[in-house]
This record gives sequence, C-alpha cells and structure tokens, in this order.
Amino acid sequence: MRTSIFPLLLAALLLPLQVQAAEVRGLYEAEVQVFSQKRSERATAMAAALAEVLVKVSGRPDAAQVKGVAQAIRHPARFLQQYRYRPLAEERREQAVQEAALSGISRPEPQIVVFRFDRAAVDKVLRDNGLPVWGATRPATLAWLAVQDEGRRYLLGADSPEPVRELLSREAKRRGLALVLPLLDLQDQQALRFADVWGGFRDPILRASARYRTESILVGRMYRTSGGEWQAQWTLLEGEQSQSWAAAGALPAEVIDEGVSGAIEVLASRYAPVAGEQVGLLPVTIVNVRTLRDYARVSRYLQSLQAVEAVQVTRVDADQVTFELDVEGGPEAIAQTIALGNVLRRYQGMAGSDGHLLSWAQRNTQTYQLLP
Repeated sequence: MRTSIFPLLLAALLLPLQVQAAEVRGLYEAEVQVFSQKRSERATAMAAALAEVLVKVSGRPDAAQVKGVAQAIRHPARFLQQYRYRPLAEERREQAVQEAALSGISRPEPQIVVFRFDRAAVDKVLRDNGLPVWGATRPATLAWLAVQDEGRRYLLGADSPEPVRELLSREAKRRGLALVLPLLDLQDQQALRFADVWGGFRDPILRASARYRTESILVGRMYRTSGGEWQAQWTLLEGEQSQSWAAAGALPAEVIDEGVSGAIEVLASRYAPVAGEQVGLLPVTIVNVRTLRDYARVSRYLQSLQAVEAVQVTRVDADQVTFELDVEGGPEAIAQTIALGNVLRRYQGMAGSDGHLLSWAQRNTQTYQLLP
C-alpha cells in the first residue's frame, strides 16, 4: 500500500469543498396563507403545512394518505419547532382580500404563517410507515416550458415576467424540486425554438440543455382551450429514459402542480432510499484522487449524502482511494445519488464485455471517477 496521503488525511478535512450537487433548502419548512392569527386557524394551517413537508421529504405525493402518517398529521404540534408570521406581497394581498370577500370572511388580515418542523420526528414517522426519506441532495432539473395563451406563444425563462414563472418556481419549492430555468439568452435562442419544445423534439432539447449540466430535464407544453380549460403535456428526460403524462385544470396552477409533482414522483422512485432497505457496508473506489484537496472534496461529498451514515477510508493506492460507506437504501438509488452533482461519475473502465457498465449487484465494489 502506498502512503503518500495517509499522514495528511486529517489536514485534508479542513480544506474547503466546492460541491456542485443541487441542494434543496427548506425541506422541513412550509408556509400557508391565513386570514388571521387566531389559534384555530393556525392549527388548521399547521396540519396542512406538516402534510406538505411529509410529501416533500418523502417525494411521495400520496404520503399524507398513508394511515400512520395521516394519524400523525392530526397532531401537528408534536412535530413543530417554531412558527412565524410575515406579511403578504401587496399584489397577493389584494387577491387574498377578494378571496376572503367571496368566502364571506369579515375583516380579513391576510398573511403568511411559516412553520418549521423537527427533522428527526418527521424522518421517524416516514420510516415507521415504510416511506422514503429523501435528503437535500437532489437531481437538478432543467425545465423547458412552452406556453400558448390568448394568441401569445413563448418559452419560459429564468427572468420571464409572466405569472407562470412564479407559479412554477413556487410549486417547485413546495414540492422540493431542484428547479433550473433556462437563461433564454442568445445561445439558447440559437439552439432551441418554441416549436422544438412544443413538439417535444428530443435531440434539439438535449443539445440546448447540455450547457446547464443538470441530471434531468422537464419538458412541458401548456395552453388554454377555447372553453377556458388549461391543458398540459409533460415529459421528464433522464439519460436514455423518459416518462410522459398529461394534465388538465381550470387554472394554470393546477397543470403546473401536476407537472412538478409528476417529476418529483419519478425522481424519488430512482433516488430516494426506501425505509428499511439496508445495504450495509458498501465499498466504493474513487479514481483520479491526486491531491489532498481532491481527497477532501470526495470525502465531504460522500458524507453530505442523506443515504450515507458514515464514511471510512480502507485503502489508498496511487491516485485511487477506497471508502467503506455505511449506507441505507436500494443499491441503484444510492448509485444514482452518488453520481449527482457533477462531482463523481461511474468509472468507464469498469464496463462489462458488452460495453455496458455492470450493475451494482454484479460487482462487490463501485468505482467512480472524480470530475475536475
């Protein structure tokens, strides 16, 4: 065994880490609009917020309907860490006052109440009911959305002034989707047209998306029919895989909700470790680890993953380091999670005789390559 970096491992841990994985913040927080600060209204809002958090952390749209989870939602105060009120934006406040008048609510004081729940308690109720606990490291998802409304046709971008952008961003935050919207700068405009997204043409979409280096791509087209109903077609692209679904609703928010929740459900099925599915100790070898900074980057990245309970070095040989990971979750979910964030990718040198990478179950050790 070579010992070129072992004496300095402790020092390496002190080096800064530049992790490019998508980190979703606020997984254990949710906000609800209310019309007063009355205790009864806050209790109702608290239950709704807890249900939202349980769905967001598990990645399962039906999480709140599972019997044990539904029972927990009836007692949300047991999970609460803190709450706070904040005012509504002026444009939303005016809309809320109108909604209150239509509902017969007198003297409304519309505002937002933000709840934060205890992470350990939320994770426990999910695991106790056989549901995944999906950590903050999630696949970044680039969204190309073509919208047709009242004769207007446009692609949605990061700086688009249309209300649809706010709806999409808000729903992504509510569901825990690591959303990326395109810049729609000159490079995007030259690479992709409205008709490409509207028609769902895979090749130009993939070429235009390459610059963003996201793990998945959500492609959507939404429009309002002559009868006033909104309809949408959604497709999630991830590598060679794709999955499509349709949505319809009276409001644009409804079809956007279907798009985001559908994407989350697909991604969670691949990345979120299922409770109780224990892999145990897993050897992982990383190549191209040539400096202390490389070692620190790899080590801290592995420790940051939700499914990894502990990390231990077992071997160092030239530019290769083998770690033993104490992990929880299905092997393919863990493999995909490790490969998130443009830090590590599966080492192509471990291909089978047919040129394809061997499956996780076919090898005792997973080998990854450290990216620049």
